[in-house]
Amino acid sequence: MVRAGGRRQVDPCFEGCSWRTDLLLAVVCGVVYFKCLFYGITQSDDEVLITGSLPYLKNLANILTVFATDAFYQVKSIDLYRPLQSATFIIDAQWGMDTVLVAHGTNLLLHILSCLAVFRLFLLLNLRRQIALLGALVYATHYLFMTAVAWLPARGDLLLALFTFLTLITFIIQLETGKLRYYLYHGMFFTLAIFSKESAVVLPLLLYIYVWAYRKKDLLTRKKTAFLALYYAAVLTVYFMLKSAAVILYKGDTGIVPFLKNLRTLPEMVARFYLPVNMSTLPEYKLSATLAGVLVLVGLTALLWQARERVGREVLFAVAWFLLCILPGMAYFPLFYYFAYEHVDHRAYVTCFGLLLLNLQLVQAYGLDQKRYFNSVTLGLLLYLALFNLYYSGNYKDPAAFALRAIRTNPHSAQAFATYGTALHLQGRDDEALENLNRAIQIFRKYMPALHTRAEIYRLRGLNREALADLNTLLATDPEYSADDYYLRGLIRKELGDSAGAAADFNAALRLNPEHGGALDALGLAPQSTLNIDSPRRTGDGR
Repeated sequence: MVRAGGRRQVDPCFEGCSWRTDLLLAVVCGVVYFKCLFYGITQSDDEVLITGSLPYLKNLANILTVFATDAFYQVKSIDLYRPLQSATFIIDAQWGMDTVLVAHGTNLLLHILSCLAVFRLFLLLNLRRQIALLGALVYATHYLFMTAVAWLPARGDLLLALFTFLTLITFIIQLETGKLRYYLYHGMFFTLAIFSKESAVVLPLLLYIYVWAYRKKDLLTRKKTAFLALYYAAVLTVYFMLKSAAVILYKGDTGIVPFLKNLRTLPEMVARFYLPVNMSTLPEYKLSATLAGVLVLVGLTALLWQARERVGREVLFAVAWFLLCILPGMAYFPLFYYFAYEHVDHRAYVTCFGLLLLNLQLVQAYGLDQKRYFNSVTLGLLLYLALFNLYYSGNYKDPAAFALRAIRTNPHSAQAFATYGTALHLQGRDDEALENLNRAIQIFRKYMPALHTRAEIYRLRGLNREALADLNTLLATDPEYSADDYYLRGLIRKELGDSAGAAADFNAALRLNPEHGGALDALGLAPQSTLNIDSPRRTGDGR
């Protein structure tokens, strides 16, 4: 706060806010998500991103190398680029504590900061304070946003949301005040958003739509427009240059056909915003959810048409936010959609902010916050959202819970059956594990995690030829998959009398992992050590 003309002037970023409001939002987030702090991993990308990469993460010097590697800390192993996500995992690993516990704490902290930013953004978007607070509390408790908080690999969506909100907040304040520091903040937050997740490329267009929808064109001079356009272009150029050097070319279908395949994403996400339908850790499309979403869209469209004279064109900004965030991702169909899931919920964390804003604009247009029952309805709504949040977040506490939820809601997911089969194997329940692993391989014959675990079980049971067949299929599918699989195949070949083949596999294991103790010992280069069958490997989806 500064003094001007003898009066205390409130910084636009904090106008309408108070420490009590911030404390309320933080406490609500903490109550709803406290149990998530003690969750483990789900064995769905987090075993690669965190527990299987601890030596890398604990080296603080790697915080710079993440800008030259893909999301799995390698060069050109997958097509995902998440440098800021990777950097925050490295920071998590520096505390000398359980890195998984710290990572869950960081996710919760990012969610709290996002809720504080959401409240401020709603105020800047001309919502009355009581409505803005309602919106922030809905954001804090909504079950649809739970996946991004409870599932550690969704860190990129949390970062994207926070820095997107801050990008818009500083843009609006900079327009209103002309203060240089908000200009600089805006550039910084835009850059951080871009390096959080590629979805942020829509931000320049979204900002322009805001200027038009809220009639701010007079505040955006030609000089500012040109400078911002050049800055956005420079950041995006650097981003895509770094990304192209770090990731493999995208593998999957793109264009109008994938868009049509994914068209049901739109109504299903809308449906789940209002009702907890088809809630899954690995969802597939459901006719009931699609039809529910279509009905909601029809009703929402009719309501907007009826309220067209009340809401003004500001409502188009909310619609644009939702569509710009959801439509680009619908234009591609990755290969893993065929064996993992058909759409995901963690992207709703950013996308459905637009849908929430739209609903709050309607609440304000009809003056519902002035009604006697408003506080009672608000409390009931928050309890409804929080209870479903608490119920569904339990699906992310461990691999078995994650996989069982997926199996119940998506019986066509090879990933779900393989994850559950691996969890059963680690519990020593190999008969049940084989049933689930066989089901995964029936769905997708070359699903590598299932082949890997089944080969381990076959090996333990003395079924070397069956194990060898699975390992041959796995390593033919991806020769870079895991050093452990080459080592295991080398042991089997040695027992079957294929000394040359065994030596080749042991050397291949050392090529992937020069410190692999088992391979070194097999070649007479190190003291004996055992195979680590729990070492991480890619699940094959890469969200």
